[in-house]
Amino acid sequence: MTAVEPRVRLRRALGFAAAVVLLGLAPFALPPYPLALLTLALVYGLFAFGLDIAWGRTGIVSIGHAAFFGLGAYGWAIAAREGLPGVVGGVAGILIAVVVALVIGMAGLGRRALPSTMAILTLALTLLFEQLARTWADVTNGSNGIVVRSHGLIPDYYITAGSVLLIVAAVWVFVLRGRLGRRVLAVNLNPDRAAHLGIDVRGTRLTSLIVSAAVSAAAGAIAAPVMGLVSPSAAGILLSTQVLVWLAVGGRGTIIGAFAGAVLVTMGQQYLGEAIGSWYLLVLGVIFLIVVRFAPGGLVGLVRRVFRRPAHRTAAQDARLPAPAPRRAAPARSDVALRATDIRKSFGATAVLEGVDLVVPTGEVLCLIGPNGAGKTTLLNIVAADVSASGGSVAIFDADASRWRIHRRALAGMGKVFQIPSVFTELSPADNLRLARSEALEARPLPEALARFETDDARSAAALPLADRRSLELAMVLTWGPEIVILDEPAAGLSHEESVALARLLRRVATETGATMVIVEHDMDIVRELADRVVVLANGRFLAEGTMAEIAARDDVQDAYLGAVK
Repeated sequence: MTAVEPRVRLRRALGFAAAVVLLGLAPFALPPYPLALLTLALVYGLFAFGLDIAWGRTGIVSIGHAAFFGLGAYGWAIAAREGLPGVVGGVAGILIAVVVALVIGMAGLGRRALPSTMAILTLALTLLFEQLARTWADVTNGSNGIVVRSHGLIPDYYITAGSVLLIVAAVWVFVLRGRLGRRVLAVNLNPDRAAHLGIDVRGTRLTSLIVSAAVSAAAGAIAAPVMGLVSPSAAGILLSTQVLVWLAVGGRGTIIGAFAGAVLVTMGQQYLGEAIGSWYLLVLGVIFLIVVRFAPGGLVGLVRRVFRRPAHRTAAQDARLPAPAPRRAAPARSDVALRATDIRKSFGATAVLEGVDLVVPTGEVLCLIGPNGAGKTTLLNIVAADVSASGGSVAIFDADASRWRIHRRALAGMGKVFQIPSVFTELSPADNLRLARSEALEARPLPEALARFETDDARSAAALPLADRRSLELAMVLTWGPEIVILDEPAAGLSHEESVALARLLRRVATETGATMVIVEHDMDIVRELADRVVVLANGRFLAEGTMAEIAARDDVQDAYLGAVK
């Protein structure tokens, strides 16, 4: 646990206590009408918080989130009309929202889905639900809606405030501060790196969407007696648009931002609507555009900028990074760490790999060399599941991994260092390592040359020079504890001295840990320093293999590699 963690807990505890006190005293300080608006704004704040879990924290664009809110509201209203406890209908609405989110997420968060797919699906969902609420009059009473009896202003307020506080606290403790919160953070900041840390990117996004839908539906159920009338607009496109504005104005990725935006905009538009009528919608749109253009972090981001709070100190949001690594079963090992058989890959009519075979014994350091365009990086990407093969198979420790996605191959013991360093640039170097260790297969101590990043909390990883960023990525992969390390030109951008030092470091790591390494590299000094065996590719085919001395003596390698091997 770092020194920052107790301060975070204390700050959150004090903030929660202050919210309880202020909300408890509000009925004694506010006249009836502002208190009624505050009650509605609290419900809307919970709705915005639900959307923030999907949009602000996970990057899922949902422009039809009111459909989930409407399910909760109609569930409560229908149950109350039929003489059942409203909470029964509310729970039913939440469960239906979870199922709908699951179906929508499986369709919109698939591997081949575009970033805009979820936006289109959720837009269609809210339009469909609004139309259904208007036409299914026997259940929803059509456009007239369903009247819901209020408990009274003061009881409604305290029930609403208590329910909101309870839900937010539960989500914060069990979701945002838990394993899902860390994984959501990783997926949002860098899904490629997250997947290579063994995180199921699609599963994490789907779970986040489900939690978001459940919270939004709960907000709708709480809102039903507060609104007094549940009509199709409670699930419509206007409310879906408004909640986007509330969250954008307040600030995504923060609890206070969701509620601040909802309270300010809801109360403001009520008074503004009384003054200028429907023109308030135009004003609301202008405010949204101004915020997006000049304060993309919303009011919370603006306050942070005013007080000059470093961005890397808030980038972790509510995730608890100094967390113990989950217990994982050790990957099964065998004599052969990696076997690629008859690997073929074409991009359109261009064949990049034509029947390449590769067998890497456990503990071997193998270097792939060859001219540009030989297919070396493509082969590594196929082995790591970043690119799908046109044909052939991949086995990891004798287990057929051909159909495994990236995270599943990572959990089998495969780590990857990218050609362009892939780290969580918004986080500090130390937080990068903490996040990697929280998902570690077997957390390992770092070599002394890389240990300097463990205490580097003073800047973001984006501020690191290229060489340090590359070293940080290597540190993340090594401390994560892989059995197989895939490295794509790890010395790119380094000086000759730095390259040789890196090669010696990798050799020492391989010797001390017994890790298998497969490395694409053009620097022959590194290859000589590192390789137990060298494989040469040319024109998408296997050309030669052997020690560096054997490879350098072959005329066909000299010809194919333009004399670069010496």
